[in-house]
Amino acid sequence: MEKGKRILIVSEVFWPEDFLINDLAQEWQDRGHHVEVLTQYPSYPQSYVFENYRNEGYMTEDWNGIKIHRFPFIEGYRDSKIKKFSNYLSFIFGGRKLAKKIGGDFDVIFVSQTGPLTVAKPAIAAGKKHNIPVAIWTQDIWPDVVWAYGVPKNCITSWILKKVIAGIYRNCDRIFISSKLFKDAVAKYTDKSPIYAPNWLRPAVDEESDLRLDKDKINFTFTGNISRYQNLENTILGFDKAKMDNAVLNIVGDGSYADYLKQLVEEKGISNVIFHGRKPYSHMNDILEQSDVLVLPLLNSEGVKRTEPFKIQSYLNAGKPIIGILGGGGKEIIEENNLGLVADPDDVDDIARVFQNMVGYAKDHAGEVKERSKILMQTRFNKEEIVKTLTENLPVEKRFG
Repeated sequence: MEKGKRILIVSEVFWPEDFLINDLAQEWQDRGHHVEVLTQYPSYPQSYVFENYRNEGYMTEDWNGIKIHRFPFIEGYRDSKIKKFSNYLSFIFGGRKLAKKIGGDFDVIFVSQTGPLTVAKPAIAAGKKHNIPVAIWTQDIWPDVVWAYGVPKNCITSWILKKVIAGIYRNCDRIFISSKLFKDAVAKYTDKSPIYAPNWLRPAVDEESDLRLDKDKINFTFTGNISRYQNLENTILGFDKAKMDNAVLNIVGDGSYADYLKQLVEEKGISNVIFHGRKPYSHMNDILEQSDVLVLPLLNSEGVKRTEPFKIQSYLNAGKPIIGILGGGGKEIIEENNLGLVADPDDVDDIARVFQNMVGYAKDHAGEVKERSKILMQTRFNKEEIVKTLTENLPVEKRFG
């Protein structure tokens, strides 16, 4: 793809929310493309509008030369399934109206799908109206992730989802996937060949964290969003069952499942699981450097385990041994590259056993893991190569000549 293309990014989230799409948009802008973004008012993760914004009407603002088009969302979606579903619909209808209005000025529309697949609906509507190609970069695979969210699986919901998914993929001219295991799932709905473009490590100015881990303990550390899908309940139960008084499980982050897990720890009297709360992204590398073993858990469901967990890039960057409590894409990366040990995410006894075994593994293989992690970051998760793949494969031909 030659320089100077006009790209409209459609995304549920964007700056000042901290997501990888911010970095991609800036990369394209810096490389001579004209980039604009269609998104809602910022709200993640608390689901309420950020300070200095009003969740009403349409507005535009500039970020590093990138024009952002914003429209309202349904507040409180984090704590209510009804509001969450309503917010999905709000994005479809509010986004479609705005996308059709502004979409005619672009060469390609690029969908960043970090949530529901229906985020592509506004882009498709604008693409059809203005005869513009549409590309999608999918981070969650449907319908698997829909079932993982607890939507009843029956013949009616399956039929509806099949129609929705097939329609979206049929109307996307290029499909990028963030996990190799998404390929077969996408192939059920389209004959288009998806292109593998994994996530890369988000840039950050590293700062020393105010969190200092106990140097006299073996520090197992989890960082990131705390939801049911991280499988932290089994992780905590397995760690407790391992009975390692000289070790601490540090949980750094926040999310919808945090209060439940804190209550679980309190009720069971587990003293060596510590919740540190959310820390700035710029502190993460320092926190990981203080750790002995990094914890990568994930729910053992089809929709979740196909993913390549985003936090694996930050873990690889730290170069520390990893305990994987998961299957699928994350398990494949850990085992194929000898980065640590993997436990059955459904088996608390196995999780306990692997926690115990990780102590010796980390001591014996820390240097080797650090070197192999560095190689992976320079190859499979190399930012320059991934951005090049996305850029060179953007569809720019008009749909109808």
